[in-house]
Amino acid sequence: MRRLIAATALTVSAVAVATPAFAFSSAPKNPVEALKKQFVAGKGVKVSETTTMLTDGKPSGGVGRMTGVIAFGKSGVVASDLTRRTKGGPAVKADDEFAALFSPTRYISVKGQTYAKGGIYSRDLPEGKKWVRVAGAPDATLSGSQLINIFDGSVLKTVLKGAKSAGGGVYKGAISLSDLSKASSGTSLPGKIGKVKVAYAITLNSKQLVTRVTSVAKLDFGLLGVMSMTADTRYTDWGSKVTITAPPEEEVIDAADLDTEVPELPSVLTEAAG
Repeated sequence: MRRLIAATALTVSAVAVATPAFAFSSAPKNPVEALKKQFVAGKGVKVSETTTMLTDGKPSGGVGRMTGVIAFGKSGVVASDLTRRTKGGPAVKADDEFAALFSPTRYISVKGQTYAKGGIYSRDLPEGKKWVRVAGAPDATLSGSQLINIFDGSVLKTVLKGAKSAGGGVYKGAISLSDLSKASSGTSLPGKIGKVKVAYAITLNSKQLVTRVTSVAKLDFGLLGVMSMTADTRYTDWGSKVTITAPPEEEVIDAADLDTEVPELPSVLTEAAG
């Protein structure tokens, strides 16, 4: 559910995402500084996210939900504990081999490692093992679908600079995946995938902290139709106490040691690049 852009990335064509007109004013000046002040060890923020997918304007794939907490260190995100679930997907029986794909999956990312429990990672585990150490990018926000990473000061600055006020602390704009990647990693995305537009709306509270981000990305897959993903992410309890620890090592098995293959977990923009 969380990766619309992964499939056939090199063959897609961009579809413009319209941004509604509003009575605009200039972008806010200090949200990045407000964010940096939140980067305190032992503190964090609660996250909840809803992801919907449409094909030619019709619902497809069910609705994804993610809830959990993100922990900060002195320089940014250092850990996360997030649970994903899907509702309204294809009807499957409890003993169906695909049933696990639609059951809740919990991800813990801490100290450069990511551990997964449930969902597809619950199949064929040896006795005593409950968690799978998953290969891939140790990105503490990797199990979400939100393309706008507001915990990256460079990304936050870029999207707010390109946005205009819609009133009520809401700022709206659009950015290409290439420019989003450049803001995040300094590297642009090539070809048609880089030209795909992401429309976004960012809500700030009175302390200039982000409380909500909504993004929409659309891809034209030709005969397969036009697919779009909307990610609506909310951030609450900024500065709350957060403690995240790795699962007990005796309950962990490496993905490479499983008889069943499980996917790696690349970051959103890395996966977008194909």
